[in-house]
Amino acid sequence: MDGMWYGDAVIKTAALRGKAVRSLAVTDFTDYRQKAEQQAIAEHRRFINEQMEQARAVSGERSRSLANAIAANGLMLRGMEVGFVTGELNYQAIREISEGIEKTRAFQSLMADGSGERLAQNGSVDALVRDLLARDRELSDAEPPTRPAVDVMRGIEAKVRARTAQPRDFATLAAAHRMTTWRGKGPAPDGKIIDLERHDINRPLDGKMLREETDRVMADPDFQYLIEHEKPESLYINALRFHGMAFEQYPQRAEKLRALETERSKDTEKSAGAAKPKEPAAPQRNEQGPAR
Repeated sequence: MDGMWYGDAVIKTAALRGKAVRSLAVTDFTDYRQKAEQQAIAEHRRFINEQMEQARAVSGERSRSLANAIAANGLMLRGMEVGFVTGELNYQAIREISEGIEKTRAFQSLMADGSGERLAQNGSVDALVRDLLARDRELSDAEPPTRPAVDVMRGIEAKVRARTAQPRDFATLAAAHRMTTWRGKGPAPDGKIIDLERHDINRPLDGKMLREETDRVMADPDFQYLIEHEKPESLYINALRFHGMAFEQYPQRAEKLRALETERSKDTEKSAGAAKPKEPAAPQRNEQGPAR
């Protein structure tokens, strides 16, 4: 199983996509694309409004309807971030994301204290997401319960899909994988002693220890640099691959991002130097006197 960071491919794919779109700009494709995207955004918003209306009208369906609204909103935001919203609603993806949202501690807490009815009456998915994020931050400050690592990871994956994940969620992924990874020496099939690495994502994680390890990751300059300089889409993709295993390697990714930044700075300096106009040469002094 490969846990390597998946970032450069995202950047390269985006660049290729951008080049392809530019090559078709002379045609009517751009206008068609914009109209299709506008129609798709309108379709997502229609569905979101329907779910908010259903949450107000049917109390028994309130939890699922609100989760559906958050899921559709997350899909729409992702499409807008990557540059294109799909033409038709992906009901299967909405259902899967919605089920994940309903299992998160923050969402369950909102539904348990009666906030769901208030948010349904408000009718704003933006207000719903804001309250969900605020409740998630509140719960992060409290000591989380002991849970299997895979449940922690899946909860974060649900937030990533709904576009409600915060930097602390990515730090928690790194912390969870650190706590569930074993490294040591062991025999190979041929009898030689080699370095081994094992991952036990079913291991129960003590809530206090997980919070402390997450705090250490959050305070790490490498992690802070990663969050500041990595593309959001790359963070999302890596969080969803192999339960976010790549986040255990955030120091290496931060080092590579620094190297890329240094290389870009050097290229910029070279370009600026090449573009700088040369000063005219000073007139040569005539040492031999006037011509006769």
